[in-house]
Amino acid sequence: MSTDTTVCPVSGYHRVIGAAASSAVGDGMRFAALPLLSTAVLHDAFQVSAVTAATTVPWLLFALPAGAYADRFERRLLMVLADLLRAAVLVLTVVLLAADRLTFWPLLTAAFLLGVGEVLFDCASFALLPSVVPKERLESANGRLFAVQTVGRDLLGQVVGGVLFTVGRAVPLLLDAVSFLVSAALLRGVRGPAPEPGTAPPAEKPRLLADIREGVALVLRDPLLRALTVSAGVINAVYLGQIAVFVILVRDVLELPDSAYGALLAAGAIGGVVGSTVASRLTTAIGRVPALVGNLALMGVAGLAVGASDRVWVVTVAYCLTGFALMVWNVVAVSLRQTIIPDRMLGRATGVYRLFAWGAMPLGALVFGRVSASAGPRAAFALGGVVTLLTCLPIAYALLRDSRVTDRRKTPEDAP
Repeated sequence: MSTDTTVCPVSGYHRVIGAAASSAVGDGMRFAALPLLSTAVLHDAFQVSAVTAATTVPWLLFALPAGAYADRFERRLLMVLADLLRAAVLVLTVVLLAADRLTFWPLLTAAFLLGVGEVLFDCASFALLPSVVPKERLESANGRLFAVQTVGRDLLGQVVGGVLFTVGRAVPLLLDAVSFLVSAALLRGVRGPAPEPGTAPPAEKPRLLADIREGVALVLRDPLLRALTVSAGVINAVYLGQIAVFVILVRDVLELPDSAYGALLAAGAIGGVVGSTVASRLTTAIGRVPALVGNLALMGVAGLAVGASDRVWVVTVAYCLTGFALMVWNVVAVSLRQTIIPDRMLGRATGVYRLFAWGAMPLGALVFGRVSASAGPRAAFALGGVVTLLTCLPIAYALLRDSRVTDRRKTPEDAP
């Protein structure tokens, strides 16, 4: 893949932002509506949970090959195809719903295919972004991208999806399909990097497994990439584990009504939006190492605060700070990876990163669920705080030893 960042005009970034905003709102509506739809048509707790899990399974199965394909083919085209696949799946789901034929297996298959489309889209999109904006603007660009996704999916989309489901079961699914079509239309105007001239035709290229092995080897042999990947797995395991027991904390420990659960989740999302907005400025002011290690420590302290208190305001502030710190970490870590990984390897490295980061989530949910069942949800949050703080040590060591982690305090912020 070509590494020339002048291939795409700056306006290409705004098309990517528009596509992300459109699909994020649609995703939020689907995230709210799909569990409700599953409950309404299946009437079986196991089948409902299986449909929910089916959307995440593709990350374990296809993250590595999706990353390899993102390096073999034009990334913009791969994103468009992923959008069209998801739109077609949603339209077919609505047709089956209207015909009263939406049973367990069709719904499970639809959820799985939507997850496959998400894997393809995400692996290609994170690899495409460095060709749309110059490297010195990556943190600002990633910050805006994460902010748009958080607002669209976690704040606007989920609220609208729940409301629209009461209007009609098919409405949020149809609007999600439209959001993917809008995203595909915007991405068609983005000029992504093409395969380098002189490369072998597809039939003569290395086998897929060889491409995957090359991507895995790149991450495993690079101490900094290895540390970032393992840290992401730990952070995600802790975060999802805490999310899994958060509803128990709200209901049984804080003794709040169910409506308060959504409000506290929104507090975390608001913190995430603020974090994504200020991440670039924060990194410019204090440097990458303090931004990464400091916000990792902030996540740990917030977990300990929740574990040590049963006051609502403490939990609210701590959860908001967790969202803030997690988003700053994501923006800075993703931007750093995009800076140091060669363009031709970005797709595969992203696949490896996501495999570890997302694959650790179910493990975190199981472990923290077990801790909560035996010692209570506050103990689970305290455990997460300790684990996160301990993670600060190896990641700080890896960052400080690597000369590629430059200090940005003297770099003027130049937003795309």
